[in-house]
Amino acid sequence: MLPVDSQFEITRPLSSARRDSSQLVIPSTSASNTPPQTFSPIRGDKPAQSADMSNYKIVLGYDFGTTFSGASYAYCQNEEILDVQRWPQKKQLGYPKVPTVLLYEKGSPPKLVDWGHGARKLYAKPGAAKKYDLLTGFKLNLDENLDRPSVIHGIPVATAIADYLSCLHKHVVQELGKQFARNYTPEQFRYCLTVPAMWSDRAKAKMRTAAIEAGLIASSDPLDRLMITSEPEAGAIYCEKYCQEANMVPGDRFMICDAGGGTVDLIVFEIEEPNEKNSRLKEITKGMGESCGSIFLDQRFQALLEEKLGSELERLPPSSLNQMMDNFIDTIKPEFDGVESEEHYLALPASIDLDVLSSRGVEYEDDVLVISGEELKYKVFDPVVNNVIDLIRIQLDQVEGNPLKTIFLVGGFGSSGYLYNKVKATFEPEVSQILYPSRAALAIVRGAVLAGLHPQPISTRISRRTYGINAGLPFDLLLDSPNTRFVRPDGSVRCITRFLPFAHKGDAIPVDQCIREQMYIYYNSIYSTDLRLYATEEDQEPRYYDQPGVKQVAAIEIPIPILPGVERGQRVGYEVRMYFGRNEIRMEAEFPGGNVFAVNCDFDALDIRNTSS
Repeated sequence: MLPVDSQFEITRPLSSARRDSSQLVIPSTSASNTPPQTFSPIRGDKPAQSADMSNYKIVLGYDFGTTFSGASYAYCQNEEILDVQRWPQKKQLGYPKVPTVLLYEKGSPPKLVDWGHGARKLYAKPGAAKKYDLLTGFKLNLDENLDRPSVIHGIPVATAIADYLSCLHKHVVQELGKQFARNYTPEQFRYCLTVPAMWSDRAKAKMRTAAIEAGLIASSDPLDRLMITSEPEAGAIYCEKYCQEANMVPGDRFMICDAGGGTVDLIVFEIEEPNEKNSRLKEITKGMGESCGSIFLDQRFQALLEEKLGSELERLPPSSLNQMMDNFIDTIKPEFDGVESEEHYLALPASIDLDVLSSRGVEYEDDVLVISGEELKYKVFDPVVNNVIDLIRIQLDQVEGNPLKTIFLVGGFGSSGYLYNKVKATFEPEVSQILYPSRAALAIVRGAVLAGLHPQPISTRISRRTYGINAGLPFDLLLDSPNTRFVRPDGSVRCITRFLPFAHKGDAIPVDQCIREQMYIYYNSIYSTDLRLYATEEDQEPRYYDQPGVKQVAAIEIPIPILPGVERGQRVGYEVRMYFGRNEIRMEAEFPGGNVFAVNCDFDALDIRNTSS
């Protein structure tokens, strides 16, 4: 990419720049294969800060989980949070979430048949596996670190997620229609969707696209009618407001350990002085996470079954294996507390040859498999739980200054008694208290509702990467390649591959901090121009935008509006505003006459090239 066509320039005030960049030039075109995102027009002349809350009467929070998903909502007038607890094919009220499961009829293309509890029940019928494909754990396929396929049983993961969100959303709207909410139309709903903090830009972008395809919002709606917030951030908002037993006051620091079905996310926050009636939270550490949630306990338990049953397990129909796994998930896993001497029992399918088990030395009684607490501890639980302990230790080592007061365990896996005991034994008295909040399994989705009601409860976030653009900065004979040398018409010598940083890795960035850039175009010489944003996870600031470790994260197309009274070829300035302190990077471009365009890119961005899969 050669920035030799100076169709627009960037200027930064010296107060906000690290160098004099008044003569910077960046390209108006690019050789990159990434199609630019288009700025959305904003009506009127006010900056596009946030949706007008007076337009919305209900805020809906969705926690799309790896194993279970949840939904909560609140009426804006009283802010009381209510949970959706009735789900299709589940007559009794119990666990207030619905399985993240889809059932497709085999074919080309596959046909969606059912979801949630209904999908599980239908797949449990004899012979169902020959006719249907059951999709579980497909949220993990958006975690690029796991290198999982983008298509499962012929179904693109993005399509599966959109299908599931559509089913979830239709049911929730129907449930709300039975309540006072029937007095409002879906256009008066605002949404907050949670995602793992560790996810890349590609994953988060697919979630927003899936939400649009699922019918939550339209692509023409205000950008923040649908908020996307990180799961640990939502958990922090909930715990700070509702966990009264923690006795937290301004200045206290606490860690959220959001241990869910697939991912475990952690961030440390500090409570700031209340702003009006609501406290504000400041990130203290650069959040982190891994895919090491409770679904990996399920995988290790299945491996234990394979070890014990051998070829007998291979002969079982899928429905029988699923029933054994459901017994572990619903009974053994939530009740396990780490007692090695305690025995646990699992009913064996009638087709199991007990003589084969006897020859293998497997312990059973009356067609019931006997599993010791010691086996569960060392072969199933400890490899996963110890990973969570390591993540907590890494976060604690980042905390400087005031010590941590509380660790909150939230999420379905966060409710595990064994995980709680291990965390408590490892980190007390270093941390004063280890707590479950009330309704720990619903902390994320309830926090999502609170985030939707009060859109900016987080005052400061820690930048996880260094962000910047390609800019023509002064050429250095000792450092820069001759191939990058370019002489401008004014005689100044520039390096055309330099990287100009806007936000630095590890910086504490206020959510409302705005970086303003003055750019220029020559009117009617082009109909749109673009801005390429780059990011790196390296600790050292890069010198060049194309060096190893620097990746393009966004290609933003800025349409040139009709400007009455401006002559062809006339130099026109416009302002680009960038907000890096939010969950999603926000960019706005404002032209003379109040023509404002806006676009969102993810704050926790990574490479978004080749995103068609």
